[in-house]
Amino acid sequence: MKIYIKNIAYRIASLFPTKGAVILMYHSVGDNGKLFTVTSENFARQMQYLHDHHFSVLGLEDAVSRMQKNDLPPRSVVITFDDGYQDNYTNAFPVLRQYRFPATIFVNRNVEGLEALSEQGIKEMAASGLVTFGSHAHRHVKLAQLSDAEIETELAVSKKTLEGITGTEVRALAYPYGSYDARVKNIAAQHYHLACAVHKGRVTASSDMLALSRNSIDSEVTLTQFKGIVRRGRL
Repeated sequence: MKIYIKNIAYRIASLFPTKGAVILMYHSVGDNGKLFTVTSENFARQMQYLHDHHFSVLGLEDAVSRMQKNDLPPRSVVITFDDGYQDNYTNAFPVLRQYRFPATIFVNRNVEGLEALSEQGIKEMAASGLVTFGSHAHRHVKLAQLSDAEIETELAVSKKTLEGITGTEVRALAYPYGSYDARVKNIAAQHYHLACAVHKGRVTASSDMLALSRNSIDSEVTLTQFKGIVRRGRL
């Protein structure tokens, strides 16, 4: 019944016009049964839906730049992944490559529970021109609970490490656990151009570029709900 009600709500919400873009937040893609994991089959269906219904799938920085110029195409969607699991390479990347969809993967080097992305996988995806890598802090800790010096270390070390692997500037951050405050944002601004949070909603030109809304896609999101989310964000 709960799923049915949600499906109805998303069907109704998708009928109303909206402005801005929807940033999607994935974690793992595979068949491990975890809540934060989208099955490979469902991920493929979701990407096919975006392709078949002519959504404009943009890179994170491209979307923000075009948004600030009031130049976003209709149905703009951004794909992001948090943590940096190896299944982003083995299961998600082939689908992204099939549709030529750009994505941003926010990586930390303290992944638990699942296999972490290999450096070779990071390098290959970065070289493809489709995948951009961002920081998820160095140790995946709640930044707002740290001292200023610890926050600085988390962000600086992560940036330097990733840039050493990809050979390109790391310009975006995703706050682990969505944990940030004014101190964290101020320090983040010294290292990154953009930062993503975890609160739901669409992003527009008036959005805080150091706390961009994202919409979680997990194992409980049905295709009907996905169709509504990519139009309006999560309810």
